[in-house]
Amino acid sequence: MRFDNLVPWRARPNFRLDAWAAFLSGLWAGGIFPFTAFIARDRLQAGGFELGLMTAAPFVGNLIALPLSHLLDRGHPVRAVALAHTVARSTMVAASFVHGSVAFAWVVFAVQCIGAVSAPLAATVLRQIYPLEWVGRLLSYSRFLLLGGMIFSTLVAGVLIERFSYRWVFLAYAPLGLVAMFIYSRIRIPGGAAAATEGDVVRHTLGALRLLKEDPAFRWFSLAVFVYGFGNLMSVPVCTIYQVDVLKITSAQLATLNIVTQVVWMLSYVFWGRIVDRVSPLRVVLVNTLLGAVMPLNHIIATDVWMLLPMALVNGVVYAGIELSYFNSVMHFSTPETTARYQGVHSLLLGLRGCVAPFVGAVMAQGLQHSGRDVRWVFLVGMLLVFAGAWLQWRGLKVPGGIHARR
Repeated sequence: MRFDNLVPWRARPNFRLDAWAAFLSGLWAGGIFPFTAFIARDRLQAGGFELGLMTAAPFVGNLIALPLSHLLDRGHPVRAVALAHTVARSTMVAASFVHGSVAFAWVVFAVQCIGAVSAPLAATVLRQIYPLEWVGRLLSYSRFLLLGGMIFSTLVAGVLIERFSYRWVFLAYAPLGLVAMFIYSRIRIPGGAAAATEGDVVRHTLGALRLLKEDPAFRWFSLAVFVYGFGNLMSVPVCTIYQVDVLKITSAQLATLNIVTQVVWMLSYVFWGRIVDRVSPLRVVLVNTLLGAVMPLNHIIATDVWMLLPMALVNGVVYAGIELSYFNSVMHFSTPETTARYQGVHSLLLGLRGCVAPFVGAVMAQGLQHSGRDVRWVFLVGMLLVFAGAWLQWRGLKVPGGIHARR
């Protein structure tokens, strides 16, 4: 991985490990997750509940991340992150053996839920192994490599799933994810592992939630993210229903759209990685929230699969910008000692919206279908909520505290 000249020398050993783990994780994820909803709907005839369940999965993990990260953190956050993802990726093997859409959905749910549990600890690792002023750029470099792996992997998997059973394809990709976590587990925190936090889980969780009261800028940020994300996520399972049932998308077409997104996503990491280290990440959140309205809008007007190309392009920009700006917002609101608490609260709120919004969208779509109405009404409601979240984010920029007190 030839990124050495772009990385501070003291961070290079850990970055090499992080980079290889990201690349191999991209190879694993790219062969599986772009196709899970499609397989569930097209091959297994999944309904709205199953699609909502898979969409909600990582957010259920976010919901329980705050209390569980406290239990997992015993001074070895790297080990805890590697363990969580190893268990998750091992569980994915079961998707090759289950029959029926419900069982398949529950396996995908378990995999993504377990993987998301370690988010606060993963943030702690990054904060401890990289200088703060370099976090955005180094995270963008590793994500660039992750997306590079995903692009290649999705291209190959799209062809293989058309010709062979997805069961064999999923099995073939399994070792890549496990090797990635073995490499990640070798990361070393400078000066040794941080001491584990004290106190029971309830006290730890309630103490973290007090941040919403104590930090008004963080409170506005959290509210804006909640509303925007609710509108976005309620549209996601309906996208699959509309693409499969109305637009008659194939796995090859889906792979092409995903590759377009992933290429733009990968390139956007380089752009946003430099931006969020230099300007307020809250402003970057606002820009990407507004761009997030393209996804529901594009589905409202699309009558052919290839009319979704604008969404595929813009999603790549948004995915990179949202991830880096969310992460850097948490970094700027917090100190090294409070990063896990801020990230835990952020994950908890992401989890709350993600547990509800996909099912709201799926139920709305089923109700519209049963009454003979167009499911695209769900996209309109989702788009309005996205704009509401953008307004809240703009309003929050005027609130003192957090990043405003530091700049």
